[in-house]
Amino acid sequence: MNPRTLQRLLGAAATLSALFIGGYLIAWKWVVCRVEVPPGESLLLTYRGPFPPLRSVPTAPPGTLVELDERGRPQQVGILQNLLGPGRHFINPLEYKYERIQDTLVKPGEIGVLTAKFGEQLPQGQYLADREGQRGIQRKVLTPGRYRINSYAYDTEILPVSACVKTNGGVKHQAGDALLIPAGYVGVVTNRSEDLRTSAQRGTLDDVLQPGIYYLNPYATQVDILSIGFNETTLSVEAELGPDGKPRYQEVETVGVDAAAPLGRDPVYRKDKGIWFLSRDGFDIFLDFTTIWGILPDQAPDVIRRFGKASEQEQNVLKVVEEQVVLPDIGSICRINGSRHGAVDLLIGDSREAFQTDTSEELEASLKQKNMTLLFGLPRQIYVPAEVREPIQRSKIATEVKLTNEQKQLTAEAEGDLMEAKAKVTLEERRVAAETEKLFASALAEGEKQARQIEAETEKLVAELDAQTAAIQAEITTTIGEAEAKKVELTNAAEAERYQRYVETLGGPEAYNRYLFAENLPETLRLGIFHAGPGTFWTDLRGFEQAMLGKLASDSIAPEALPDTQPASTSTAVPRPASIRGLDQR
Repeated sequence: MNPRTLQRLLGAAATLSALFIGGYLIAWKWVVCRVEVPPGESLLLTYRGPFPPLRSVPTAPPGTLVELDERGRPQQVGILQNLLGPGRHFINPLEYKYERIQDTLVKPGEIGVLTAKFGEQLPQGQYLADREGQRGIQRKVLTPGRYRINSYAYDTEILPVSACVKTNGGVKHQAGDALLIPAGYVGVVTNRSEDLRTSAQRGTLDDVLQPGIYYLNPYATQVDILSIGFNETTLSVEAELGPDGKPRYQEVETVGVDAAAPLGRDPVYRKDKGIWFLSRDGFDIFLDFTTIWGILPDQAPDVIRRFGKASEQEQNVLKVVEEQVVLPDIGSICRINGSRHGAVDLLIGDSREAFQTDTSEELEASLKQKNMTLLFGLPRQIYVPAEVREPIQRSKIATEVKLTNEQKQLTAEAEGDLMEAKAKVTLEERRVAAETEKLFASALAEGEKQARQIEAETEKLVAELDAQTAAIQAEITTTIGEAEAKKVELTNAAEAERYQRYVETLGGPEAYNRYLFAENLPETLRLGIFHAGPGTFWTDLRGFEQAMLGKLASDSIAPEALPDTQPASTSTAVPRPASIRGLDQR
């Protein structure tokens, strides 16, 4: 190929590449097709069809979304189900139309209920979609969080978590409160429809929800929150009030003990307060009653089935139970049992106790039949008319007065016995004190006597020990003196024997004297002995110095000058010649 032609082709290719990069990648892709999606938003895409329109694409049927092929390419014209999230996207505006959609935010304490606009029709009798792809209300709810929801495919309803609650049992849910069932309560679940996934049937379930957080679909489930534990119900008698606002009284003529008593007054009680009934002998009896009753967790579902009203949204089931069950049972049982007793029997201890026991047992049995629990039921105050009450009270008072007087008499006798016992105790204390002093004086005298005897015996023993000590000391002194004398004698004998051996060793007394003379010469004395030989030459005979010195010493010392003995107390070492001492010094 011609080099010039090749150069032109290369130039054309470079130009086309620059046009492609500048025109397609920069101008088209980056400027026209680029879409920036901020956080919290999504893009909803609508497919227009291929470009260039080299092939025909059908339109999605009404009520459906676009179908995709294996590579994710749209096969129909219409709205795509999946949304594009935050970020940078390159979308061909000739093929797609896009729309910015805000993300669905489910806050704490809320749920989201989805209703699908497209999909498969639900079976006959089913109004909740149990799986994805079915049209209608979705059974599964959205919990708190951020979701990318296709608004053309789904309608989203944001509801509080308490939307499923029918009976709140007095629980007040605040905005943002995720706790559905607080402590001390349980939730009784009622399914509004069957759940094919869990085989749950429609109706109230036997299993309750314990305290905690639950996200339930209000279109699928109804929850009745019920307080668990015991409750108090009290019926109290009240007096009628007059125009002045004070209690009204009725005059009653009472009969005293052995004499007429003054008129008494009884309040006029209201028959609609507390419990009123006629006794067996026809007297009006009023009664205060208190009961502690409750509902346990396993009893809660049955209570809701019996007393929960489907037409009322904010009903108080416990109040309904109290008004429809507890109060009527208390009234009827107390009236029936009370009418079996006379007015006097309700004041006597044994018969009154029997009335209380029978009432409590029958009330417990009645509540148990209705699947409730009774802790106890107690008739507190029984109001009996004065014409019945006062004679009995006066009789009781007289009896108590008699018992009190008898007790006072017994107390007086006991006080007398006490005073006598105190006197005896005082007398005994004094006698014991006197005997104690006597015993103390006797013991003290005996102690002093024994002390004197011990002192005398001690002095005697001391004297004997002193005498024995003196004898032993004299014996010790004698022994020591004899030992010292023996020591001197033996020392002198040893010294004499030593000197004798010196003399014998040196060859006699004369030699010994010369030896002592030589030993006693001064250390600084120096003798020089010269001997003239047979000629005129003077010679220093140093070797004969000691011999000549010994000879001179023996000649100058008389034999009688040698001491015979040395003192016994002086120990003298064996003398050595001066020549030996001189050698030691050198």
